[in-house]
Amino acid sequence: MKRGLLLFVLCLIANFSEAQLTERLQAELLDKPSGLYPVSISFVSSRSLEQIIMSSSFENKTFTEKQRFLNQHLIEERDKSQKAVLYFLENQKTEISYRSFYIVNRIVAQLSKSAILSISGMAHVNVLDLASGDLEFDKPIESQDQNNSKTTGATAEPGLVAINSPSMWELGYTGRGKKVYVYDTGVWSEHPAFSNRFMGRHVPLDQAWYGLFSDEPNGNWGSHGTHVLGTVAGLDTLTNDTIGSAFGSYWMACDLINSGFAADLPPQAELIAAFEWALNPDGDTSTTDDIPDVINNSWRWLDNTDTTECYGFIPQLMNTIEAAGIANVFSGGNTGPNNNGVRSPQRINTTDVNTFTVGSVNANLPWPHPISSFSTRGPTQCPGSGSLSLFPEVVAPGQNVRSAWGKNGYNSISGTSMASPHVSGALLLLKEAFPNLAGNVLLQALYTTAIDMGTVGEDNIYGRGLIDVFAAFQYLSLTHTPHNPNAASNDVAIDYINEDFQPYQCATTYEPNIRLINLGGLPIDSVELSIFSNGVLMTVTNEATPQLLSKGDTLSIQSGLSIPLTNGKQEFTFRVKMNNQEVDDVNNSRMVRTEKLYERLLPFLDAFES
Repeated sequence: MKRGLLLFVLCLIANFSEAQLTERLQAELLDKPSGLYPVSISFVSSRSLEQIIMSSSFENKTFTEKQRFLNQHLIEERDKSQKAVLYFLENQKTEISYRSFYIVNRIVAQLSKSAILSISGMAHVNVLDLASGDLEFDKPIESQDQNNSKTTGATAEPGLVAINSPSMWELGYTGRGKKVYVYDTGVWSEHPAFSNRFMGRHVPLDQAWYGLFSDEPNGNWGSHGTHVLGTVAGLDTLTNDTIGSAFGSYWMACDLINSGFAADLPPQAELIAAFEWALNPDGDTSTTDDIPDVINNSWRWLDNTDTTECYGFIPQLMNTIEAAGIANVFSGGNTGPNNNGVRSPQRINTTDVNTFTVGSVNANLPWPHPISSFSTRGPTQCPGSGSLSLFPEVVAPGQNVRSAWGKNGYNSISGTSMASPHVSGALLLLKEAFPNLAGNVLLQALYTTAIDMGTVGEDNIYGRGLIDVFAAFQYLSLTHTPHNPNAASNDVAIDYINEDFQPYQCATTYEPNIRLINLGGLPIDSVELSIFSNGVLMTVTNEATPQLLSKGDTLSIQSGLSIPLTNGKQEFTFRVKMNNQEVDDVNNSRMVRTEKLYERLLPFLDAFES
């Protein structure tokens, strides 16, 4: 009787609200007649993403103005269309878990059947769907020849040579000041190959690390993300061990990709949230210097190998990332030539470079580098002709790649997860040269100039071919003037704050001592120094810097402050500012974090039994 009543109600809803419940959600309601259901609610916007980015008010703006404009207008659309549903959810007597998003106009929630039926008839609601699916990283293919050794000297890894990174280094490009977001299993942030370029050393931790499972950056889910980051940005400055293309770049990361989720909401919510965070890490839509230049993805959506995700919210998500000027790079997969289809979001083909997927070749063998046996072949299942039907976009070295491992080690492993960071590192080199070009323009240059391999023309094994970052640079230089990395420039940095400062304190006050360094080619006469405690401004001083005349000069400053330490965690921000524009303003800030241990009156007495 209850099943018949539900069918009747669903039929009424279908007639009243134009089938806002998908078939699979309706089936779930029939099969599981009680409890909470993971639901994804999409909304009708007054202006679509396409309408926003095609408007003259968007097209006529600078690169950073476009990023600001997009964030603000997407938030406006969310606020207008989701208002009624959010009011309904906030006023439910029973506890309901939900999250609202603007990167795609959507709410993901755990809802009762009655809540689902109520929401389905509300204004602006488009579709209610089952929020199903999971994420999995592309597990590497362990190499037989493990290499845990460090090397000395500036010899580049074979993969970096194969994509022509040394030619960019010779011009002076290192990815200086640019940022990669490693969407992976987490990172061992203390690894010497990149520890000093973690964004969390310069900005509050929640602007540099999106931790689902840990508030502190770590590689607890394994060293996969650490290895990936090493290939993007790794350089041990003590030994000159060069494992990454863009060893002057900064990095941020998440720990989202692992074998299982332990969240109240379904993984779909976390997938969206970790991308939305990248659009506005500092929570201030008026700023854009916090947005990463490239996102490196080594994961896939565990859906069927069909055409379902060729449409819907995942392409919308990827389109928004591209519209924000961020390059979105994906590993192509390790299912080899006998796969039964390409997973999502890799198979999405909105444009030639949207979800820019990378196959693997073995650059340890002489040219022409053979395709790796594990590298996933196309075609994509998503509709399209010509280049849009082919998969992957390009190839890069992904076999027996030596990179960072653990907290201070190295390892050689294989997989398309090892190939995609070669592309991300190359992208950061190009971004330094052409800072005002959007990510999709830079990816298009890598795609267009890739070295053809295999059969003549683009194919479903090598795509366009092996990337060549120097060729892409030359191609872009035909129509754009590259930034000169060796030109005299302003760049003051905070070298360190109290090297002996401890993460746990018993002291009641803290007296900061600061060392500045001139990393540019011009003298620095003075700077403005600001000190914040937990984001609250404490003091501003003007400091004369007569010793910072040449590159490499340092100056120690005694702040003269005695800052009270309160029980619990405290985060101090030190920031210097020049009157002139700088080539890298990330290094103008430095973070110090500590936790003062709670004071207790002594003696502390307690019965053993209690």
